[in-house]
Amino acid sequence: MLFIRKALLAGILLLTTSAVAAAADNTHGAVVQSGGSSIPPNPSLPELNLNAIQREQVRQTLLTKHTEVEFRLKATKSAKDFIPNIGAKLPKGIKPDGLPSELTQQIPQLADYGYAKMKDQILIVNALNGKIAEIIPETQRQITGQK
Repeated sequence: MLFIRKALLAGILLLTTSAVAAAADNTHGAVVQSGGSSIPPNPSLPELNLNAIQREQVRQTLLTKHTEVEFRLKATKSAKDFIPNIGAKLPKGIKPDGLPSELTQQIPQLADYGYAKMKDQILIVNALNGKIAEIIPETQRQITGQK
């Protein structure tokens, strides 16, 4: 009986020591990859800087997608008064769609972004935090002087 008690005590001590060691690790929620590098818990994407040609490519590709947000639906009705601004978070009920693969292959920096179409605008949305990174008007060409 004494042996079992000592073995149980040793097991508890081992578990406690492991828990304390893990708590002392100062990674603050980071995920450690198998190679040893860590990913921060709140990663951010680099700033999205699309040029006029890329903005027009996005506009042309997404114009044919029938994904416009309709405010008569229960889930999106509360977003009717939302005014899109760069850096603003999409309102509750508005979920961004994934960008088509042909677009992300042509413009690789869009790979971690989604989009939402509302109020005659294409909103390019950061998939990590739901914030608007780019606003492209649907109704006008982005490149002047070309037909």
